[in-house]
Amino acid sequence: MKRSGKHSTLFLSQANEARNAEEVRRVKEHIRLERERLERIEQERINKLIAIKNAMSYSEKLAAEICERISAGEFLINICLDEHMPTIRNATQWLREHSEFKMLYGQSIESRLDIFEDEVVTIPDDASKDFKTVVKRGKPVRVADPEQITRSKLRVDVRFRHLKAYRPQKWGDVSTLVTKDATDNSIDALSMEDLEKKIASMELKNRIVKAA
Repeated sequence: MKRSGKHSTLFLSQANEARNAEEVRRVKEHIRLERERLERIEQERINKLIAIKNAMSYSEKLAAEICERISAGEFLINICLDEHMPTIRNATQWLREHSEFKMLYGQSIESRLDIFEDEVVTIPDDASKDFKTVVKRGKPVRVADPEQITRSKLRVDVRFRHLKAYRPQKWGDVSTLVTKDATDNSIDALSMEDLEKKIASMELKNRIVKAA
C-alpha cells in the first residue's frame, strides 16, 4: 500500500528531525569530550608547573624581585601566581632558611604598610571603576558594578587588617573605613589569608579576561 503524500511528508519530516537530533547529540558529545581533553591538558600543565615551582632553589634575584614588588604594594600570594616565581609554600620556606631574605622581606612589609595607609582612603574614594555600561531598551545606561565594588571592599579590608596587625598603636582602634551592607557579612568572617586568596582569584580572572 502506498503512503499518501501527506503521510510521506510527515514521515520524511520526522526522519529529518531524528537525524538532526542525533547530529546535535554527536556535536554536543564531541564538544564535551574536547573540553574534557583540554581541561586534562591544562591540569597536567598546571601540575608540572607547580612541581617545578616547588622544586625551585633559592635565588637572590627572585628574592630581591619579591621584596621589591611587596614594597610596591603587592601580596606574596599574588606574586607567586607568576610562572617564574616559586609557590607560596616554597617562598615561605625560603624565608625560614635565609635570614637576609627574611630581613629584607620585613623591611618590604613596612614599605607596603605605608602604601596601605594611603590606599585604605584612596581605594574607596575612587569610584571610576564602580560602574559599567549596559543597554536597557536600546539605550546605554550606567549602573553599579557589584563585582568591582566587592573587589574594592575586599582590597580595603585586607589592607585595613594588615594595618591593625602590624601597626596596632595607630590602627588598632579604628573602625573599618568601608561601609558594608548585608551582602558583605561573609567578608567579615574571612581570615586575612582567605581574603588575600579571594583577591588573588579575582585578579587572576581579570588577567584571563584581559588576555582573551
